[in-house]
Formats: sequence, structure tokens, C-alpha cells
Amino acid sequence: MKKRTLIAGLVTAGFALGLLVMPAPALAQMGGAAGKVVDEAGKPVEGADVTISNPSGVGTTKLKTNAKGDYQAIGIPPTDYQVVAVKGNLRGVLPRVKLSMGAPTLLPNIKLEKSAPGALGGATDGVEAKKQAELETTAKNAAAAQQAGNFDEALGLYEKIVADIPKCDVCFAHMGDIYLKKKDEAKAEEAFKKAIAIDPNKPDPYSALAALYNGQKKFDEATAMGKKATDLMAASGTADPIALLNQGIILWNQSKIADAKVMFQKVVDADAKNADGHYWLGMSLINEGKMPEAGKELQQYVDLAPTGQYAATAKSILASIK
Repeated sequence: MKKRTLIAGLVTAGFALGLLVMPAPALAQMGGAAGKVVDEAGKPVEGADVTISNPSGVGTTKLKTNAKGDYQAIGIPPTDYQVVAVKGNLRGVLPRVKLSMGAPTLLPNIKLEKSAPGALGGATDGVEAKKQAELETTAKNAAAAQQAGNFDEALGLYEKIVADIPKCDVCFAHMGDIYLKKKDEAKAEEAFKKAIAIDPNKPDPYSALAALYNGQKKFDEATAMGKKATDLMAASGTADPIALLNQGIILWNQSKIADAKVMFQKVVDADAKNADGHYWLGMSLINEGKMPEAGKELQQYVDLAPTGQYAATAKSILASIK
């Protein structure tokens, strides 16, 4: 599911900055992925084969976990991917993740099991094997069409799947993403809500609704959805820096600067190389009048993203507070 960095206005400590959190062109920047592979007891698995691939199968990245079960890949275009981990006859899957630009995106742990869900996230459990294979192929074709921007074709394929499997939450989540790209916010909201109704324990649809409501200036609803997403991640022992950042920006847009600062701190705690997290934490500190601390965070941003979208502003502020 696409995770957006939200728009936030800013007027603070004498700076009328009018900043926008906007994505840079996808072709100009790369991203990455970092995560851990564990066994059924939650212990790290060394030497697992990890494959990161986009729906069309282009640009596949393969690597192995280290002694701590960790893996990390950089230089990957920021888009949707499937991550598969295998060791022996054990397998684990993250059927759909969104990688962001810049520092590697921290992914949920992959648990190795004797059987693991495929592209449909386990929705085909109990379906006859031949039919299950057909549905998985349809799902891959739908994802490829979605990736290629053939949105109507992708929607038709996902609709075909949910006709057979009405409780395919992954399908409805993808459909929500597509409707957003088609600028049909009402249908996107409906699709994300269906995904949540089917499986209320996955954070991605909540994050998507948070971004949608933020754009509609429904800040109370955005805050509630964002909090649900971050609570679910915390409960599972994972932290998505982009979701945390978005939640912070939603709070910022409500002028809840102290609460926003807490979220920005969580971003850099989860991923010390998340440049935007350092930038917004620095801005929060400026609002508190803590210039030396703010300077450290803004310098971190400049060090991590010297040509980033906020680089000029950060350098200007740093020059003024030295």
C-alpha cells in the first residue's frame, strides 16, 4: 500500500516558511529495505535467502540474512514490492510493502513457517489447490497492471478475485490505492474500509485512510486512523517511519506541536537515517525555542540529504541560528 508523506504548513519562531512535504521525482532518487527474518519462536534466522521483487518481476534483489537475522538492501526504486524469505523447507512472505525514497524502509519481521501466504496474503486458505494457483496468477497480473499504470485493467482483475474470494483484504487494499490514483476518493475510502473490516489487524489500510483524511482536512479522523496504524505496529514490534512521520504531520496540521514532536522523535528512533524525521524534529524544537538542539537535528538532515527537498531551508535556518 502506498504510504504518502503528508502536506504540512509551517510558521514558526520568526520563520514564515510555507513548506510542503512533497515527494521528489521517483526516477531521481532511490530507496532501500531493511528487516529481520525470524523463526516461529521469534529467534533470528541466519543465512535465509531474501528476495525483494516488484509485481512485474523487474529489478529483483537477492540477499542473505546475517547472524542476527538482519538483511538490508539499498539502491532500490521506491515502489511496491513483495519480500520472500526462504531457508530449507521454511518460507515467509511480506506480500506487499511500499519502499520509500532515501534511507532504507524498516519492514516488519518475516516469520519463517512451513507454509506462508502468497500474493493474496493467505486469502486463498481453504481454496482448492488448482483454483488457488489460478487466483495467485491473477493477483500477479493485477499487480503488474497496477505497477504499469493500467488501472482499469488492474481493477477488473482484482474484482475478478474478490468475486471468488470476498474476504481478500489485500485485494481491497490494492483497489483503494488504485482509486486514489484515479482521484476517486469516495471509492478509495470504501475499499480501505472493506480491507479493515476483513482484517482489522493490518496497519496499512489505516495509514492510507489517515493520508486520505489529512488531504481532506478531516484532521480528527486522520489522527484516529494514524493512531490505530501506529498502535498496531507497536503491538507487533514493528515501526514504519513513514507512517509515524505522517501521523506527526497530521498532528502538526492540528497545531498539536508537542504531540507531533513525539511522533517525529519516534521516526528517528525507528530509523536514525530518516532525514525527514530529523528535519521535522528540528522544526518542532525551533517552536520550543530550543535552537541548539534544533540545529543538531537540522544538521543531521543536511548530512543525510544534502540535496534533499528541505536542504536549502535547513541550511538557511542553520546559518541564522549559529
